[in-house]
Formats: sequence, structure tokens, C-alpha cells
Amino acid sequence: MKWHQWILLGLGVWLMIAPWVLGFSQFNLALWHSVGVGIAVIFFTWCGVQPPSVLE
Repeated sequence: MKWHQWILLGLGVWLMIAPWVLGFSQFNLALWHSVGVGIAVIFFTWCGVQPPSVLE
């Protein structure tokens, strides 16, 4: 895994936990937006890491 992929995975994890760390988890729209984007970043980063034979 290249260094920029680790940074993207860290960003995705941060986006998922940020509502609770920063204290805006009581706002449903912001909470789910942050968690959803975090999951998407992790998913798309992970798909880019997989060998082509796994994705076929």
C-alpha cells in the first residue's frame, strides 16, 4: 500500500469518528453525511488497493 492510500484511509476513519470527537453528533444530517463520506472514502481507497484479479 502506498503512502497516499494510508493517508486516505486515515482521512476516512477520521470522517467516521469526527462527529463524536468534535461534538456535533447531535445534528443528524451532519452526522450521517460525515459517516457516509468516511465510508465512501474507505471503500474507494480499499478498492484501489485490491489486485485486479480480485475485482474481476
